[in-house]
Amino acid sequence: MTRRAAPEEPASLGPNEREAALRRQLTAFAQFTTRSLGESNLDALMTDACLRARAGVDVTHAKLLEYLPSRDRLILRAGVGWKDGYVGQYEVLPDLDTPIGHALALSEPVSVSDYRDQTRYQYPALLKDHGCVSSVNVPVQTDSGSFGVLEIDHTSPRTFSGDDIYFLTGLGNTIAQAVELKRALQAMTAAVDAKQFLVQEMNHRIKNNLSLVGAMLSLQARRFSDPSVRDELSKAVSRINNLSLVHDRLQAFTSGDARMDAAAHFQQLCEMLRSLVPAGTTLTSNCTGTLAGDCVESLTLIVNELVTNAAKYAFTGREKGEILVGFREEGAGWRLWVQDDGVGLPPDHEERSKNSFGRMLVATFASRVNAEVIYSHTKGTRVDVTRGISR
Repeated sequence: MTRRAAPEEPASLGPNEREAALRRQLTAFAQFTTRSLGESNLDALMTDACLRARAGVDVTHAKLLEYLPSRDRLILRAGVGWKDGYVGQYEVLPDLDTPIGHALALSEPVSVSDYRDQTRYQYPALLKDHGCVSSVNVPVQTDSGSFGVLEIDHTSPRTFSGDDIYFLTGLGNTIAQAVELKRALQAMTAAVDAKQFLVQEMNHRIKNNLSLVGAMLSLQARRFSDPSVRDELSKAVSRINNLSLVHDRLQAFTSGDARMDAAAHFQQLCEMLRSLVPAGTTLTSNCTGTLAGDCVESLTLIVNELVTNAAKYAFTGREKGEILVGFREEGAGWRLWVQDDGVGLPPDHEERSKNSFGRMLVATFASRVNAEVIYSHTKGTRVDVTRGISR
């Protein structure tokens, strides 16, 4: 007789492994929350939630099921790891003798370490077909009631921890709120007054979500004894707080077709960011031309990241300094730059910072507008973001 492997026990993990798991889940949650601010495609957003769930708990499969009250069915809206033909088509009854039905009806998470070694729940045919033997189902709630169930599955026996379930619950509720708001926004586009009210409500909730993420990261930072881990989480909190600061400015320009005056926009942005700059350091803008509406969000977030970074690191040991934000159109393209007269980049900065979160964040926002990022060191540090310009 073949002996089955015992489920993997979270309690057997050492302190380093537990810290790594928590960091992985916090990163996945923060990345999804950031993605939800700007993603308008609901299918892509729900798929991204499944990807974050799978990565956060390190399993092979994940899916998001939405409850359809009129038909008393759960439909598989998004998922990763499943064969063709399931996503968007697979439906299941919410029977209480299934983990999905139990989680939905009783609003409580259901964890199964190995379907083959228990008799309480049915072993779903979908999981058998994909070789999955363990799972967690968590209810997904919104202000208006139950949205459905977020489920992760694994192809080997697995015992899931309380941190895993807490992470999945928070992620599921965040995607449900985002989907509910975006669907409502799409349905109200014809009614200007109602749409405006909904936008204000969405902005309010996004701000609340940003505050919630920042508070969660601050709370989790206290659980780590490693100073480097606590420092990275503190940086993440700072970035989230900065996003909240510029959020109102971003929401004023949501049209992908409109163009706006670059000088006025970046001057107002610098006025908002001056509270982050040390005393004795000046922050000015020198911008001309116009910005395409579909570039405003990415360029604003890039300037926010670069100015914050310069304010924190460029003037160590100095009482005075200057930071300049510039933008101009060049031919069919444009150039954005942030420059300081600080200590400059160290000789080995490329190797040391190539995997830094800040640099990856700038690169991500630049890629959204098909732009290139160039770092240079001339009497300080200068970062150029360009599109449609030959070197």
